[in-house]
Amino acid sequence: MTVNMKQMIAETLAGLLKHKSIDKITVRELVDACGICRQAFYYHFQDLMDVVEWLTAQALQRAVDEGLAAPTPQEALTSMILSMRENKSLIHHLLASQRRQEIERLLVRSTRLYLEKLFRAKAENLMIRPDDLETAIRFYSYGLVGLLIENLDTAKDVSVLSGQFYGLITGQLWDSSRHS
Repeated sequence: MTVNMKQMIAETLAGLLKHKSIDKITVRELVDACGICRQAFYYHFQDLMDVVEWLTAQALQRAVDEGLAAPTPQEALTSMILSMRENKSLIHHLLASQRRQEIERLLVRSTRLYLEKLFRAKAENLMIRPDDLETAIRFYSYGLVGLLIENLDTAKDVSVLSGQFYGLITGQLWDSSRHS
């Protein structure tokens, strides 16, 4: 059976990240944990952040697939929130590193791609100019990432949180008739 080396390296790093910050992990430690040589690592990745980016891209693709399969946009948001919560120790250790800004940009970029694909697939009849849609997606990406990071450890019900996110995105949160 062929081993997917990139996947093995990424999963091993994810396992290490559940216990400590990326600042405390070395390529040497990672290759030792994988049982491979440094050349094998550098054949597949440039550095540890390259592995993190690859892991994020894989998670994004899974999230997009699940989101597109969800019956409603709110359920797609629920899926994204659950995914973040399932990976909260990994996210905490990444954010606790000296690369926090880089990690936050990566999360925003991934969320932006997620929302863009979701909007294009689930809201094809949306009557909005392309540049306005781009601005809205950027705005919601930053807001959602901030709120998700803030709510990683809360006991807040995921369906309530996704309902609030969906209400913000659709403008329903501001609809006064909803609160009567």
